[in-house]
Amino acid sequence: MVPPPHPAVPLPPVAPASARRLRDPLWWCPPLVAVGVIGGLFMPAFALYGFATMATDSCGPDQCAASVTIPLSSAPFLYLTGACLALLSFAFPWTVRWRKARISVAWIGTATSASVVPLLLSVML
Repeated sequence: MVPPPHPAVPLPPVAPASARRLRDPLWWCPPLVAVGVIGGLFMPAFALYGFATMATDSCGPDQCAASVTIPLSSAPFLYLTGACLALLSFAFPWTVRWRKARISVAWIGTATSASVVPLLLSVML
């Protein structure tokens, strides 16, 4: 039998049950799904970017129409912005209170990165 601690020795603080209940047990799902989808879109987006760049070799960067050059210059920015937003959703606190914000940021990041594929397809067609 272990003797009780001396009254002068403080006990370690224990998180109240309400704080433990407020933690979101599935906090990692939205960011992980977003990063997985964005990672899966990397190869198709990279291939489309490469083919779209090769398709514009004949006109050169100075003579191509803006409808071609603007998507080519904005595609990497959109993809990286979406990836950063998805990674940022990992940084939100793990409580239930931040669930909507975590899901929203992960969804916006995924949608931003996924918008690269139709953007580059418009250049190819």
